[in-house]
Amino acid sequence: MLFKKFLTLSIASALISTQSIAADNPGSHQHGHAEMQLAIGNSQIEILLMSPAGNLFGFEHHPHTPEQHQIKERVTHWLSENPLVNTLESTCEIQAITVQHEVAGGHDHDGHSHDEQGQHADITVTQTLSCTGLDKPASLTTPVTTHFPALEQLDIAWTGPNGQGATRLGRGESSFKLGR
Repeated sequence: MLFKKFLTLSIASALISTQSIAADNPGSHQHGHAEMQLAIGNSQIEILLMSPAGNLFGFEHHPHTPEQHQIKERVTHWLSENPLVNTLESTCEIQAITVQHEVAGGHDHDGHSHDEQGQHADITVTQTLSCTGLDKPASLTTPVTTHFPALEQLDIAWTGPNGQGATRLGRGESSFKLGR
C-alpha cells in the first residue's frame, strides 16, 4: 500500500513537473517525439505517456469532422484496451487508465501554424498495469512505436527496485531491457 502511494505521488509529481516545464518551453511540443515514464515495483507498473496529438490522432486541434471524431474515439479506445508496455510473455493487465487531450492556444513555428486556428494539442495517458515476472531484470515491449507511424522517437525512462534507466526507441522498435 505504501509503495502504491509512492508510485502515485511519483507519477503525479512527474506530470506536474512536465506540464510546468512544457508551459515554459514552447519547444517541448515536438512532432514525431513522445516521452514515456515508468515507475516499477512489485508486480505493478505506473506509466505516464506524453505526446503531441498529431503523433496519435494525425491532427492538432479539437475534432471538427465526423472522421476526426472517429479517429479520436478509435485511438482513445485503443489506448484504453492495450497496455502501453508489456512483458515478453504478455503478462500485463490494465488496472486503471486516464487519457487527456489538451489543446493549447495559437502558435506558429517552422513558418506555419498547425491548423486554421494555430493550435497545438498534447495527449497525456496514464496507465496502471499489473504484471507478473517483474521481480527479476526484464525486457519489456511497447506497441506504441509500431501502432502509431507518425511517432519517430519514443524516449522511455524508468525507476524501480533494480535501479533506474532510460532508452530511446525509433520508429518500429518495440523492445527494451530494464537495466542501466
